[in-house]
Amino acid sequence: MKAVRDLLQRPSIWLRLDGPESDVVLSSRIRFARNLAGRPFPESAKPDVRAELLREILEVTRGVEAFQDELRLRLESLEPLERRLLGERQLVSQELVDSPAHRGVVVAADESVSFMVNEEDHVRIQSFCSGLDLQRTYAAGEAVESALDKRLDFAFSDTLGYLTACPTNTGTGMRASLLLHLPGLVLSDRIEKQLKQLERRTVNVRGFHGEGSAAMGNFFQVSNAVTLGPNEEEILSQLQEVVHDLIAHERTTRDELLSRARTLLEDRIWRSFGVLSHARTLNAQETLHHASVLRLGCNLRILDLPADLAHEILALGQDAHTEALADRDDGELQRGVWRADAIRKKLRGSQN
Repeated sequence: MKAVRDLLQRPSIWLRLDGPESDVVLSSRIRFARNLAGRPFPESAKPDVRAELLREILEVTRGVEAFQDELRLRLESLEPLERRLLGERQLVSQELVDSPAHRGVVVAADESVSFMVNEEDHVRIQSFCSGLDLQRTYAAGEAVESALDKRLDFAFSDTLGYLTACPTNTGTGMRASLLLHLPGLVLSDRIEKQLKQLERRTVNVRGFHGEGSAAMGNFFQVSNAVTLGPNEEEILSQLQEVVHDLIAHERTTRDELLSRARTLLEDRIWRSFGVLSHARTLNAQETLHHASVLRLGCNLRILDLPADLAHEILALGQDAHTEALADRDDGELQRGVWRADAIRKKLRGSQN
């Protein structure tokens, strides 16, 4: 479907550069889990019931102001590559990529808000902003939630709050998360200590693509672990406090590396630059790793490169993006060859 591939014309919202504290925080995300009252949760519903729920929700939610010029998609009608693209852009979960039957997604033209249909819950609303901007992200997501609430009868208990398929989401049904770039803490071997301290502060830490994913390229997602008890503002305030502490630790560690081990740090950065400039094949994981180090070099002004170049390379550290940009699938080896060639050209072009 051409509309999905049109997303490649701009960077994912979590790779844009216009947000606060963007040297450390790539993006902010808010997610609301909602279910329709009196209906079985998707996982326990029969296929014909899920199909009817998808049809009903897609139809009833047409015309919501935030979704002008939107993508309104039934996932089973998409090619596997198109579903993987949506997953890499964090617009759908891996579950929807792998099992698309009777599932859908609606995405605003700028990708700042979206909602999934028939994931774990009937509706999963998401909002994104670049950098550390939880309040603006929450306001955008809450506006969509309110608009959908006027059209859909969400299941709510005066005692428990919003009812969700997983008990850990009951209450506000809200998960706030931030995607952080923490190469200083990783290179200085302080990341494990920081992560252990976070365990005591009711937050979860996950990898590059969220739940179930590993940390790659020194990127980590930090989110609230509790949804029942505190209200939305309390959740956001606590997460903001945790992340401000992480930002301070990361920046302090970067400064210490510059002052105490500058030569070793520069060597690490220039080695990554050398690999990306000359490699003839690159897999996704090593591309993310070297792009992360390149981004650190740009932030510390060790490298004089266009601000968005490291983020363009990060996008190529995702297999579906590489395959779609190459417009062919010749297997993993040839994908790595094409990726390496594209990155070499980008780096040569930046120096002309």
